[in-house]
Amino acid sequence: MKNTLFAILSLAVFVSACRSTRNTSRSTTASTAAASAQQQISLNIDLQNVVNDKVRVTVTAPAFKTDSIRFQFARIIPGTYAIADYGRYIDSFTALDKSGLVLPAVRRDSNTWVISNAARLAKISYLVNDTYDSEIGDVFMDESTTIFSPAGTNILAGKSFVLNMAGFAGYFTGMENIPYHVSIPHPQNLYGGTSMIDTDASTGKDVFNVSRFAELVDNPVMYAEPDTAMFNVQGMDVLLQVYSPKSKNISAQAFKADLQKMVVAQKNFLGSINNTKKYAVLLYITDNSKTDARGLGALEHNTSTTAVMGSSMKAKDLIDVISHEFFHTLTPLKVHSREIQDFNFSTPVLSQNLWMYEGVTEYFAHLFQVNQGLTNEDEFFKEMAKKIAESAYYDDTLSFTRMSKNVIQPDMKKQYANVYQKGALLGMCIDIIIREKSAGKKGILDVMGELSKEYGQDKPFDDQAIFAEFTRLSYPEIGAFLQKHVIGGTPVEYADYFARMGVTPVTIQVPEPTVFIIGQTPYIRPNIRKQIVAIFPDGKNKFMNSMGVLSNDVILEMNGQALDASQIMQVLMLGAGLDENQEVTMKVQRNGMPIELKANVKLNYKDAEGYKFTEAGKAALKDAWLKGKLAL
Repeated sequence: MKNTLFAILSLAVFVSACRSTRNTSRSTTASTAAASAQQQISLNIDLQNVVNDKVRVTVTAPAFKTDSIRFQFARIIPGTYAIADYGRYIDSFTALDKSGLVLPAVRRDSNTWVISNAARLAKISYLVNDTYDSEIGDVFMDESTTIFSPAGTNILAGKSFVLNMAGFAGYFTGMENIPYHVSIPHPQNLYGGTSMIDTDASTGKDVFNVSRFAELVDNPVMYAEPDTAMFNVQGMDVLLQVYSPKSKNISAQAFKADLQKMVVAQKNFLGSINNTKKYAVLLYITDNSKTDARGLGALEHNTSTTAVMGSSMKAKDLIDVISHEFFHTLTPLKVHSREIQDFNFSTPVLSQNLWMYEGVTEYFAHLFQVNQGLTNEDEFFKEMAKKIAESAYYDDTLSFTRMSKNVIQPDMKKQYANVYQKGALLGMCIDIIIREKSAGKKGILDVMGELSKEYGQDKPFDDQAIFAEFTRLSYPEIGAFLQKHVIGGTPVEYADYFARMGVTPVTIQVPEPTVFIIGQTPYIRPNIRKQIVAIFPDGKNKFMNSMGVLSNDVILEMNGQALDASQIMQVLMLGAGLDENQEVTMKVQRNGMPIELKANVKLNYKDAEGYKFTEAGKAALKDAWLKGKLAL
């Protein structure tokens, strides 16, 4: 999942959090033995009869021979690296026998109900509350209990439903691996976007069949009035679905060409490694109100991505996020450990290899762009330099394997986002070592391709063994690097690795992280009404000057998005990532009167460390690194 919380001075960190829910739980208990291999769980999710912002779910149970059975909701889902406790959002849980009589059901914790007289159990019924309208604070803060929006749920009766299935479906303990038959009655005017196959031809109901609970969690569905675009790339069908009720400039057709261009480039970059048949991108546009999603970013699945973005997003924002998510079709989809393959939804045992799952994936998300000509090498170097700068906000001596194994612990949670900064840089250094040792003939993508052939979607590796495997398929120097920098946590001298490719440090100009802070000087402050007020300690803010903002103006909206001082990180993010000369609109209150401002953006720039290719004698090696083709 890529989560877009920016590193803006010491106030915020730009976080990319990719989430993979391909993982399966394969625990076996006496309950499993009691169930026939032909049994299934039937689930009915009623989107037609929403009551008080709640959806009724009915579960038709398989047969049991035990005195009692546990029904559970996920405490955590793979890849989110945070405790969710989806059972918190369940109300009116009732267990019934065939005659409709209520059976005893005791709630043991947030996620678990123990049902007595299990041999008589016929159905379970419960109501689901959504998560979007109850988000509080930042999901990545130490004590946060908020579910990251792309992993959450939304219920807007007759308008839109976001069904991350962990929020609607549970499982009987020990029976995670029996099939699910899912029926979803829904308003006929709403389209259900998903990578699953609907086996019901009617317009008012969708029916999906999956092999087990993990597969159901791995396949979200978004319902909304149809706003879709579809295309095919090298045999892979791609669906883009958009829900954007207030920002009409954001639509599937508006983003189709850019998304298609990106997917073509990614497929070319991966070559035969990728054989995905269908991929769905489900894009939800939030208004960032107190009752809507606030966690901007994306959650990746085997064959789909759920993304939540703000109304000021541009096509390049979608591309930045989805390009990362799509590369998860390589790792951890095809290359992953048993901790991921056999994920325990109740008591997680995490993998130590986030450096690969997230770090290498993030590196590929940038490398493929220069490899396929979507950007140039100077822009690539600028992105890597930016990651070096942003990685300084984290503990540079922390073992990545230790952080990865313990990432849900409060002291590690705050370090997680470094997998998208230092993790990507570690991937880059590994790539450089392999290119140098092979005289440019081989790179990290080749190694990942070989690993995908040896393992694959249904064959996990031992969590400890991947370091030896990586070394075996490359060079002893890779083993030494992994031991020293990934396991040991020794800081990396990145300039030394750039130098191997003929790339040297230079001073470059980069925009300030947000237009609302220049250097250490803020140009906004909150007032007692929790409004954002413009302040002018000096005349150096080019953005404010170009917009015509005056001191003491109350900034009400920016690009149609309301500003709320209680959500200061989101305010700062609105001022981040703007392009020079991009048109921006603002609504301000001046002397009690509303005024609309519109202008082309002017940005403040600062000196930063960057990199540039300078050694002509290493041009061939540098080109093999950045332009080399996969050679399996």
